[in-house]
Amino acid sequence: MDYLKAEPAEAKMFDPDIIGITESWTDDKISDAEIQIEGFEVFRQDRLIGKGGGVLLYIRDSLVTSAIKLDNVFPEHVWCKLRYNGQNELLVGVCYRTPTENVYGHIAHEQLRDLIQEVSNRDFILMGDFNYKGIDWINNCSDNSSADSRLFLECVNISVL
Repeated sequence: MDYLKAEPAEAKMFDPDIIGITESWTDDKISDAEIQIEGFEVFRQDRLIGKGGGVLLYIRDSLVTSAIKLDNVFPEHVWCKLRYNGQNELLVGVCYRTPTENVYGHIAHEQLRDLIQEVSNRDFILMGDFNYKGIDWINNCSDNSSADSRLFLECVNISVL
């Protein structure tokens, strides 16, 4: 099956340097060549149990990048280090937190917050689908329907200061 064999229309239309994809549904049966987008280097983390999930990170191949592995055990995230202006580094990552708790259990909430705290002392861009309902990102508030949503929003706010 050719997942992304042809360059996606969005990549041509917007001409981005970075593309983050969640719920890639890739697994070890799908090669990097099958999901390659011309002009980009691909970084990936497939879901290791069951079906679905997974993340892909595409970085324009003209940028200086290298894959990095963080200490965190959150299951679905991938990161690279992007060098710019000679010495500066920017971490770029994409995460997916499944809303289905029986996949990884409730501990994934804490692992995701730990992941954000791990990178918070560096310059970083984090993209993803965190599946926290009740967060109003425009007004930077939570409706408090979920303690996990509130804790995630607080973690993000603390980490970007």
